[in-house]
Amino acid sequence: MLTPRILAALLVLVAPARAALAWGPEGHRMVGDIATRFLTPKANARILELLANDRLADGQPSGRRTLGEIAYWADEIKDTDWGKRRSSWHYDDVPLCGTKAYGEYCRNGRCASAQLARHIEILTAEDASRRRRNEALKWIVHLVGDIHQPLHAGNRGDRGGNRVQVSFFGERDNPPYGSINLHAIWDVHMVRRLVSERGGERAIVSTPISEDDRDAWEKGSILDWIGESHRLAKDVVYPLLPVPSACSNKIAGVVAIDQGYYSRAAPYIEIQIRKAGVRLARVLNDALAR
Repeated sequence: MLTPRILAALLVLVAPARAALAWGPEGHRMVGDIATRFLTPKANARILELLANDRLADGQPSGRRTLGEIAYWADEIKDTDWGKRRSSWHYDDVPLCGTKAYGEYCRNGRCASAQLARHIEILTAEDASRRRRNEALKWIVHLVGDIHQPLHAGNRGDRGGNRVQVSFFGERDNPPYGSINLHAIWDVHMVRRLVSERGGERAIVSTPISEDDRDAWEKGSILDWIGESHRLAKDVVYPLLPVPSACSNKIAGVVAIDQGYYSRAAPYIEIQIRKAGVRLARVLNDALAR
């Protein structure tokens, strides 16, 4: 059930003056580390308080104290019974071919956008327990990253690219998940290649972000950001494939992804990770300003 407050958060989040993972640990960690650069002192202090007794999925102390360190938690729990019941929280299956009303692809609020809004509400609730607010923080950090991966905001009838088999520079193995698919290369393989080429995560995290870019990226709502990712899925992810990708074409066989596709896709991946970091900081600064 979407409460009026959650609906409002979906539409106006900030006002400036599937077995699917998103980004993998590297991408999520970079989102969290970029956000840390832009936290206010008050927000940073409250985050440290919420993480003081942070726990792993098995209940053991995690020792994690930064946004980058907790950013992958929601994927770490995905194979637990508790996590499996929340698998649909990681994406919005907005159709790339045809249309559906929000309530059709986000039934009962079981999608990334609705859960992000709900957990922002929990984080801002001073009467919520520290444990609930701690988990809300971890979901927020993760879900802001998730919604910036284009294939977590678009579905071509292929489970967000999970049914499109690909080879990546000739490789087909994707341990422990079987063979490589289109979703996986956007989640993990292209991100890791980008990190390697750039000289490590720190090089990407520390890249200067102009005030103009930061001001522009902070604008909008959760649904605006989902819409932006959706357009990238529609205009970039599929059209760049070396096979016909119109809705009338079924993508069959194994699609060879090599330097041509990667070189054109990598800049979008980097900018989406940077946008997610800036937007995460804005969400947390607003939520923890009280």
